[in-house]
Amino acid sequence: MKLILVDDNTTFLESLKHFVEGALNHEVIASYTTAKSLLQEKVYAKADLILMDIEMPELNGIEATRKLIWKLSDLKIIAITNYQDKAYLTELIGAGFKGCIFKDQVFDQLQKAINEVNSSKIYFPKNIHFDR
Repeated sequence: MKLILVDDNTTFLESLKHFVEGALNHEVIASYTTAKSLLQEKVYAKADLILMDIEMPELNGIEATRKLIWKLSDLKIIAITNYQDKAYLTELIGAGFKGCIFKDQVFDQLQKAINEVNSSKIYFPKNIHFDR
Protein backbone atom coordinates (compact mmCIF):
# COMPACT_ATOMS: atom_id res chain seq x y z
CA MET A 1 0.00 0.00 0.00
CA LYS A 2 1.01 3.63 -0.55
CA LEU A 3 0.79 5.73 2.60
CA ILE A 4 1.20 9.38 3.51
CA LEU A 5 2.22 10.31 7.05
CA VAL A 6 1.39 13.66 8.66
CA ASP A 7 2.65 14.52 12.16
CA ASP A 8 4.34 17.61 13.59
CA ASN A 9 6.62 15.51 15.84
CA THR A 10 9.56 14.79 13.53
CA THR A 11 11.01 12.06 15.78
CA PHE A 12 7.70 10.19 15.85
CA LEU A 13 7.23 10.77 12.11
CA GLU A 14 10.60 9.18 11.32
CA SER A 15 9.95 6.24 13.66
CA LEU A 16 6.55 5.70 12.09
CA LYS A 17 8.02 5.82 8.59
CA HIS A 18 10.65 3.20 9.44
CA PHE A 19 7.99 1.00 11.06
CA VAL A 20 5.55 1.29 8.14
CA GLU A 21 8.22 0.56 5.54
CA GLY A 22 10.31 -1.96 7.47
CA ALA A 23 7.94 -3.97 9.65
CA LEU A 24 4.71 -3.57 7.68
CA ASN A 25 6.17 -3.51 4.14
CA HIS A 26 4.13 -0.55 2.93
CA GLU A 27 5.49 2.34 0.87
CA VAL A 28 5.54 5.83 2.37
CA ILE A 29 5.12 8.08 -0.67
CA ALA A 30 5.28 11.32 1.34
CA SER A 31 5.52 12.62 4.88
CA TYR A 32 4.68 16.07 6.22
CA THR A 33 5.12 17.94 9.48
CA THR A 34 2.05 20.09 8.82
CA ALA A 35 -1.38 19.35 7.38
CA LYS A 36 -1.15 22.61 5.45
CA SER A 37 1.85 21.22 3.51
CA LEU A 38 -0.11 18.11 2.62
CA LEU A 39 -3.01 20.16 1.27
CA GLN A 40 -0.71 22.32 -0.85
CA GLU A 41 0.62 19.31 -2.73
CA LYS A 42 -1.73 17.03 -4.63
CA VAL A 43 0.13 13.80 -3.81
CA TYR A 44 -2.74 12.78 -1.48
CA ALA A 45 -4.67 11.62 -4.56
CA LYS A 46 -2.03 8.89 -5.08
CA ALA A 47 -2.26 7.50 -1.52
CA ASP A 48 -4.12 4.37 -0.50
CA LEU A 49 -4.16 5.61 3.09
CA ILE A 50 -3.20 8.69 5.11
CA LEU A 51 -2.10 8.58 8.75
CA MET A 52 -2.92 12.00 10.22
CA ASP A 53 -2.04 13.53 13.59
CA ILE A 54 -5.02 15.35 15.10
CA GLU A 55 -3.24 18.10 17.06
CA MET A 56 -0.96 20.21 14.84
CA PRO A 57 -0.19 23.92 14.56
CA GLU A 58 -1.73 26.11 11.84
CA LEU A 59 -4.27 23.51 10.66
CA ASN A 60 -5.29 20.57 12.84
CA GLY A 61 -5.85 17.09 11.46
CA ILE A 62 -9.62 17.25 11.84
CA GLU A 63 -9.98 20.35 9.67
CA ALA A 64 -7.43 19.03 7.19
CA THR A 65 -9.37 15.77 6.91
CA ARG A 66 -12.61 17.65 6.27
CA LYS A 67 -10.90 19.54 3.43
CA LEU A 68 -9.33 16.40 1.98
CA ILE A 69 -12.59 14.44 2.05
CA TRP A 70 -14.36 17.36 0.37
CA LYS A 71 -11.78 17.24 -2.43
CA LEU A 72 -11.58 13.44 -2.69
CA SER A 73 -14.41 11.69 -0.87
CA ASP A 74 -13.01 8.16 -1.06
CA LEU A 75 -9.76 8.93 0.79
CA LYS A 76 -9.01 6.61 3.70
CA ILE A 77 -7.60 8.52 6.66
CA ILE A 78 -6.67 7.20 10.09
CA ALA A 79 -6.21 9.64 12.98
CA ILE A 80 -3.18 9.22 15.21
CA THR A 81 -3.14 11.12 18.49
CA ASN A 82 -1.57 11.40 21.94
CA TYR A 83 -4.70 13.01 23.30
CA GLN A 84 -7.10 10.31 24.40
CA ASP A 85 -9.22 12.90 26.22
CA LYS A 86 -9.53 15.03 23.06
CA ALA A 87 -10.31 12.21 20.63
CA TYR A 88 -14.07 12.15 20.12
CA LEU A 89 -15.60 9.43 18.02
CA THR A 90 -18.46 11.52 16.65
CA GLU A 91 -16.16 14.37 15.63
CA LEU A 92 -13.62 12.06 13.97
CA ILE A 93 -16.26 10.14 12.00
CA GLY A 94 -18.00 13.40 11.07
CA ALA A 95 -14.72 14.80 9.72
CA GLY A 96 -14.24 11.72 7.55
CA PHE A 97 -11.72 9.62 9.47
CA LYS A 98 -12.09 5.87 8.94
CA GLY A 99 -10.13 5.04 12.07
CA CYS A 100 -8.08 6.24 15.02
CA ILE A 101 -5.09 4.94 16.93
CA PHE A 102 -3.57 6.38 20.09
CA LYS A 103 0.17 7.00 19.68
CA ASP A 104 1.08 4.78 22.61
CA GLN A 105 -0.61 1.86 20.80
CA VAL A 106 0.37 2.64 17.19
CA PHE A 107 3.09 0.02 16.81
CA ASP A 108 0.80 -2.69 18.20
CA GLN A 109 -2.40 -1.76 16.38
CA LEU A 110 -1.43 -0.06 13.13
CA GLN A 111 -1.44 -3.15 10.91
CA LYS A 112 -4.87 -4.20 12.21
CA ALA A 113 -6.21 -0.67 11.67
CA ILE A 114 -4.80 -0.54 8.14
CA ASN A 115 -6.33 -3.94 7.32
CA GLU A 116 -9.75 -2.93 8.66
CA VAL A 117 -9.83 0.44 6.91
CA ASN A 118 -8.50 -1.04 3.67
CA SER A 119 -11.38 -3.57 3.82
CA SER A 120 -13.87 -0.65 3.94
CA LYS A 121 -14.46 -1.08 7.66
CA ILE A 122 -13.75 1.37 10.46
CA TYR A 123 -11.24 1.03 13.29
CA PHE A 124 -11.56 3.01 16.52
CA PRO A 125 -10.26 2.26 20.05
CA LYS A 126 -12.84 0.88 22.47
CA ASN A 127 -12.10 3.60 25.02
CA ILE A 128 -12.59 6.56 22.67
CA HIS A 129 -15.05 9.23 23.87
CA PHE A 130 -18.39 9.63 22.10
CA ASP A 131 -19.25 13.32 22.60
CA ARG A 132 -17.61 16.58 23.49
